[in-house]
Amino acid sequence: MLKSSLSFVQFYSSSIQFIFQNFVTTNVSDNGILGDPFVDCGDNYIEVRFETRNTFSGLVFVEDHLTDPSCRSVHAENISDQGRNASIKLGFKSCDIERRRSNNPRGMFVTTSIIVAFHPEFLTKNDRVYVVQCFYMELKKVLEKEIQVRMNPPPLQTEQMQMPVCRYEVLDGSPTGPPIFYAVIGQMVYHKWTCDSDSENQFCMLVHSCFVDDGNGDRVQLIDQQGCAKDKYLLQNLEYVSDLMAGKEAHVYKYADRQSMFFDCQIALTIKEPEQQYCTIPSCPEPPRRKRAEAPLPTNINSTESTEETLVDDKWTIVPNKSNNILEEYELEKSFIIRREQIERVGWFDNNFDLYQDQLCMSSLGFGTIAVMNLVMISTSALFFYGTYKQEYSRTTG
Repeated sequence: MLKSSLSFVQFYSSSIQFIFQNFVTTNVSDNGILGDPFVDCGDNYIEVRFETRNTFSGLVFVEDHLTDPSCRSVHAENISDQGRNASIKLGFKSCDIERRRSNNPRGMFVTTSIIVAFHPEFLTKNDRVYVVQCFYMELKKVLEKEIQVRMNPPPLQTEQMQMPVCRYEVLDGSPTGPPIFYAVIGQMVYHKWTCDSDSENQFCMLVHSCFVDDGNGDRVQLIDQQGCAKDKYLLQNLEYVSDLMAGKEAHVYKYADRQSMFFDCQIALTIKEPEQQYCTIPSCPEPPRRKRAEAPLPTNINSTESTEETLVDDKWTIVPNKSNNILEEYELEKSFIIRREQIERVGWFDNNFDLYQDQLCMSSLGFGTIAVMNLVMISTSALFFYGTYKQEYSRTTG
């Protein structure tokens, strides 16, 4: 009797094991990946997600790193019928992920191989191997994701990363001043360039190739391709307040016979290295003053006759005659030379000068002081005249 019971228990256990293995085999054979995998290329990680036909009870792991817990997905127990998603998230510095910098196109490739196993212990015909590659491109900020499947032609998926939004402002006097659209010559303004990005501490900015234009094709370069100022009297070297902000104060100037000026600059954006703390800013020397040509000055400085003048880089220069041993150099800006034919033009005075009514502004303390002084002077004068009158009257009556 005891022997029969043991035989029954052994038969019952073998039946359960057979049914379980048959269930797992059936579930694995009926399962598969639906559509293309979804790849998320983050700033320091790669995440891959798969949609399966049935409940996924297998493993997703990096090739040759199955024994490393950080390189495989965690097996979930008691998965419901709704759990058909398989995923894995890997950091750049784990699981021997390949990081390779490219010059053409300029950027960085991050590559690894992912195995999707539907059986928790064995590899089956339904399993897939994917080569996941994320490309981080500089300047254009285009994120390319390439997924290669060894058993099928590799699909290529491309996604555009959101680039920083940059703006250029001319502010009144300081970095916190209000924007201005009208100004007068000599007014202090602040040129400010700012880029806004959703990704923090990831981009570097360089302002370069800045020009000022009168609207008719007359262009003057303010900042060269290396980001250095060209003329210290127009704009000094920029100050980089942060990775994505630069600016510098300057005085307002204008073209002669022009009421408007147009500024245009280029901004270069590069991706920060993972271990880079600060962005590299241009190392610029002190900007020089732009060169001028020389022309002879008449012998008689006080003569009313017109002198010969030479125009170079929109600057007028008058140089004394060396034969008269005059060693002083007279430099006049073109914008400050007013010719007679210009003054005689209709509307020239109204276009170049603003007239204001004479006003005297005084503080309350100053006004009170002047009022008291006037009162003292009037009182003193009254006492003086009264004393004089009384003395004269006494002498007359006496």
